[in-house]
Amino acid sequence: MGTLGCINDMLRRDRENRELRRRSREHLADTRRKLLDMSRKQDHVGISPEKLECIARKSREREEVESKRFFRSALLFLTVALGVSLLFLIFILI
Repeated sequence: MGTLGCINDMLRRDRENRELRRRSREHLADTRRKLLDMSRKQDHVGISPEKLECIARKSREREEVESKRFFRSALLFLTVALGVSLLFLIFILI
């Protein structure tokens, strides 16, 4: 009788888990559907195409300035690191 109870308990838990997995899949599908609907509904109704082009142009200009600034700071950092390492080597060799 103990084994039969264990098997029945296992079967019951299996049915419950199957139901939970089904509900989870449904919930994920609903969430995905809602997110896709929201992304379709978002239009730039209040923004004209000229304004969008202006925003895109300003973004590109800002990215160019940031990339130049990053390159300059990286170059400065490498120059300073190289100078410090050369001074360190000179003091070690003397």
